[in-house]
Amino acid sequence: MSVLSTLARFRPKLKEAAQLETTQLQLINLDVLEAQYKEKWPRVKERIFDTCEQFISKRIGSDDLILRAANGFIVLPGPSRAEEAEAFTRRIEIELKAFFLGTDYLAGLELHAETIDIALSDLLGGIQSGPLDAAAQAYEAAGEDDGVDLGADLQPIPPPRPREPVRLPPFELRFEPVWASATGFAALNLVHPVGRMRGDGPLVRGHALSPSEGGGAMRMEFDRNVLLAAAAAWKTARDKGTPSALAVPVHFETLVTVKYRLPYLAAVNTLDDKARSALVLYILGADMDAPMGSLTEVCRLARTLTRHIMVRIDPRTVRLERFNDSQVDIFSITAPATAEMFVRQCAGIAALAGKIAARRQLLAVEDCHDAVALPGWLAIGPDYLSGLMVGGETREPKPPYRLVPGENIHLVGANGK
Repeated sequence: MSVLSTLARFRPKLKEAAQLETTQLQLINLDVLEAQYKEKWPRVKERIFDTCEQFISKRIGSDDLILRAANGFIVLPGPSRAEEAEAFTRRIEIELKAFFLGTDYLAGLELHAETIDIALSDLLGGIQSGPLDAAAQAYEAAGEDDGVDLGADLQPIPPPRPREPVRLPPFELRFEPVWASATGFAALNLVHPVGRMRGDGPLVRGHALSPSEGGGAMRMEFDRNVLLAAAAAWKTARDKGTPSALAVPVHFETLVTVKYRLPYLAAVNTLDDKARSALVLYILGADMDAPMGSLTEVCRLARTLTRHIMVRIDPRTVRLERFNDSQVDIFSITAPATAEMFVRQCAGIAALAGKIAARRQLLAVEDCHDAVALPGWLAIGPDYLSGLMVGGETREPKPPYRLVPGENIHLVGANGK
């Protein structure tokens, strides 16, 4: 009988259920075996799966159903099973791991077992498919294996090689001056972490330095390290004079997720009052369509940590009313890459600037590199401006200084010296 036919017979027993608590058994280290057995791997894999399936089949109920998956098995509970799904999964996991250890050529296999909910509509939706059923029957009609004895070829599975732990790469901070139109001074610096993922790799900036496989936890750790490094740089500069304030980047997900938020808050609380008052938390990565409650919660939380906060927005999709209760001080946008793009977007940006001013909030424009577009930006009148028309990045915070955008760029070298 084909697997699909078995599923069709199984379906009427569960027609009243919307979801099913199933046991998923995933075999780990199959890639190690594939490399070991090379061209023999398809036959070896089939034998391993046959052996495991026979073992599991003897330990499940008469109306339970076992299905093969790409890297393991799924066990569907029959209506007569009294054992709780979690208990069943743990029992099968323990017995199967013991079986692996007692079988030479399986001793290196590892197992991941979990109980998952599967929608029956997804699982059984294809059982009336003629092509699928024909394919299953054709597979079974091929009969038994051609009788090659694999016993002599099977070798104990070597233990898995330890994987290199995921680590944050080293980084340095760069400080980019920000011109304030109200005073004519550059008294604020954007903080940019810069480093290489590999020793000979290209320079990478910002959150791209946090390895994606590290997920939100590593991104939070990165944000913490950047915060502490920025605070240390400000204190060093303070000892030499009066440093500018620093806009320190932090990812929205670091603050919206409680398990990431708490360690970050602990890092902020290690700073003294003077350092905290000199830092502006700069929230990046906020989805403009995120729930309004989340936007408000994150911004108001950040506002309790530092004197001012800044949020990067997308001028094309932002709805400012979603920030009505967020207590944001500065909204930041990125300048279009070319003067031609600026011409196409300037009317919308000017309208946005007017709305922000009406709310008594401030607008910052980053990456203003184009001298042709500079007069247009000055006409729109952002409160803050940064980019090559203001000055290049430096390796330490500079004291506040007066400048005229586009004229005094020689005061700060663009090469970071």
